[in-house]
Amino acid sequence: MQERDSRSDRKRRRRGPARHPTESAVKLIQTAKPAVDQNKSADLPLTAAEAAQMRIHLRFLREHRKVLALKVNAAEDLLLNGAREPTHRGVCQHLLDKVERSRVELAAQRLDPASRTRLLEGIIRFSPDIAYLLLYLESLKDAARPDAVAALSEALRRIDFSAVSAAQMRRVLDLIVELTDERARPDLLFSLLSSSTFQQAFDASAEKLPEALANIVVPLRSAHAVIVRGAPNPFDGAALARGASMLLGLHESVLRAQTPAVARRLFTVGIELAEEPAAKCATGLRTLLESFPKEDRVFGDAARSLLGWLLSRGLDRETRALISSLAKDAPRVEVPRHLITALDGPRIGGIGLSERAPARDDTRPARERFSMGVLLKRQQSVWVRIGTPADVERYQRAVELTASLALPGVASVVAHGLGQGGEPYLAMARHGRAANELILGKGGLSAPTGLGLCIEAACILGALALAGVRLPDARFRRFAVDEQGRLWLRDLMDAERADDARPANTELARELCLDVLGRVERLLVPDAIAERLRRAEDCVGLVRALEALG
Repeated sequence: MQERDSRSDRKRRRRGPARHPTESAVKLIQTAKPAVDQNKSADLPLTAAEAAQMRIHLRFLREHRKVLALKVNAAEDLLLNGAREPTHRGVCQHLLDKVERSRVELAAQRLDPASRTRLLEGIIRFSPDIAYLLLYLESLKDAARPDAVAALSEALRRIDFSAVSAAQMRRVLDLIVELTDERARPDLLFSLLSSSTFQQAFDASAEKLPEALANIVVPLRSAHAVIVRGAPNPFDGAALARGASMLLGLHESVLRAQTPAVARRLFTVGIELAEEPAAKCATGLRTLLESFPKEDRVFGDAARSLLGWLLSRGLDRETRALISSLAKDAPRVEVPRHLITALDGPRIGGIGLSERAPARDDTRPARERFSMGVLLKRQQSVWVRIGTPADVERYQRAVELTASLALPGVASVVAHGLGQGGEPYLAMARHGRAANELILGKGGLSAPTGLGLCIEAACILGALALAGVRLPDARFRRFAVDEQGRLWLRDLMDAERADDARPANTELARELCLDVLGRVERLLVPDAIAERLRRAEDCVGLVRALEALG
């Protein structure tokens, strides 16, 4: 029995294994190398180790001789059949060179996935060329081999991208997209982009990339250029924004490993451009912020920027967490009180109200409803006017009219829309406080303040007249006064276009000026000046009379 087994073993050793021993795709790629060292003379005999490896390659070629359509001479035929030992370096290399790439590619197309994989494994063992590696990786993908992803990673480490054609580069990128998980893809491509040869190969093929592939790789290439290398953006702003979002989604350890310069550039671009997914970007931005020295002024500026970014995207939980962290670990960073108020108060649209919005059953006229608030996206203080569902058209007309004007002293509409209950709202840039609080306040008006308000009111109403806009009234609450004492028209509700708005606006300006002047303490208006005010035919005449009074 033992003698029979021994004879079988000897017979198998003579024939050699029918197939190569099974090994993982990763190990195969790691160990693959040219069968013959061509740096040595062709007449130098193969070493014992080289000869042993060549026997494996020769058995493979014998098994696939027909598939590969090998045309050999007599000496090469003896090598293939095992009748001659592989010793001559030049002869062995000449035989291996007869494996034509076109024949391999043709055979790979005809074979089933398993047979195709075995064929390419044998080829790669003695010729780990980029073309064969790509065919092999594609075969692993088609065969749904579990080690396909690991094999791709190993192959990417071995590929010399300086020798890769544009077509091959597109196949590499296709494999990355098809084999890797979407969440892991940015990490892999980000690491590849650190190679200048990969960047050059990618740039050479970028113009012809399929849209689905370009949507992934182009943004990362853009972000890598601007953020990592501090170079100009090779693509457009949209690509940079998407790329920044991808980088912000990288693992925390990758973000923390970046240099201070890269971390700051990524934070800045992320704050300015990153959008989706907001929660993941927020996590990345927070990680970057924590890497900044807390005693550095940059930390305080960055923290406030991040607060505004979080608020503008409605990430209340993340905002509160950051505020709590700053209070504990960076008390020197002062969080603006109006941001905290906006965070904790009621909301309408993207505006946090520092005053509670009126109840829906409130029957007061819509023009009386003003609230102070913060446009979270811009961290901008605003006046908010809120109507009832019946006022939608009125508000829309006011928005359209305001948007058509660009006049000094007329506040612009910075936000508008409908609340959850269908109530319309519009928000104007906030300047100081309401004019009626100042004019009707208990402290009274000084002469310079009163005269200044009158002159500016006449100028604003005169400018509106020249623009063909008639104001329905000039009540004090329509106006606001900023910290420098400048008057602003904050409300164009119910204003209308008119062919000649001069008479109506002049009369409104006259009434306002006489009312304000009558409230100025210890101001005596000479009869002549008062007469000029009453008889002025336009706002220019009012301004000249007021200047004479001053």
